[in-house]
Amino acid sequence: MRQIPPLVARKKKIYNDAVDEPQLPPSNPPEPKSAIHISGGDVRAARDLVAGDVNVAGDSISGQTVSVQRGFSAKEVQRLVLIVGGLVFATAACFFLFGAVSALTVVNVLQRPLIGGSDPRDAEAMARKINTLKGLPPGQQFRVAFTEDEISSYVRFLAGPRIGISEGKARLMEETGLLALGGNASQFGGLPFAAEVQVTTTEQPLQVRRAWLKVLPSPAGSSFGYIPITPLLQYLNAQVTALMAPNVQFTQIFQSGGGEGPPPEIGNNLLLVGFAK
Repeated sequence: MRQIPPLVARKKKIYNDAVDEPQLPPSNPPEPKSAIHISGGDVRAARDLVAGDVNVAGDSISGQTVSVQRGFSAKEVQRLVLIVGGLVFATAACFFLFGAVSALTVVNVLQRPLIGGSDPRDAEAMARKINTLKGLPPGQQFRVAFTEDEISSYVRFLAGPRIGISEGKARLMEETGLLALGGNASQFGGLPFAAEVQVTTTEQPLQVRRAWLKVLPSPAGSSFGYIPITPLLQYLNAQVTALMAPNVQFTQIFQSGGGEGPPPEIGNNLLLVGFAK
């Protein structure tokens, strides 16, 4: 009997004409709703960012706190400008008020009329006395007196023009050895000034203690508009030695004679005792 070979199961190939194409990612993937992308100056947000990411030109800031501050409104800016302007005005007002109060005494003294008025002859008389002091030998003691008319006339006609002071004048104050000096300072635009000058017993016979410049217009005799000026003080201290002989030192300072002021009367004579250096 003929043997029949055993049946063997064969795998059947199944061909599919369709070609599987590779799956490409979508060109515009959906953006997560919890992210903000910043690229080229644009800000895109699907919704409010809460615990999401911020992408800046390809970089990512994750898990950070992003704060957004709003600017000032127009009303807030206007209110701020008004506040700053008010502070500036108040500061300037206080500054000018302080200057007016501090200069009041000196300005008032300068308004007091001279007994004999300013006279070139009085200026020459004081100049002769100063020249005598300049000619004293070292160690020589002296005693000299100047009237208020002589001092003011000397400042107005002789010493003042040499140190850049026009319309200069000087008055003796109530405190012994204290002078009020005034005029127009050419080095400071010709503005009026007032200064307090102390006659001392130190090596510097005259010393300017305080000085004010009038920078705001006001009626004559008013101290409003005067402010303390340090450069003016320094300038006058460097020039004031021209008012007195530089080679002398005073040891005693007196004021004598009656004046126009209330008691105690202001002496209209300055008496100086000292020696030549």
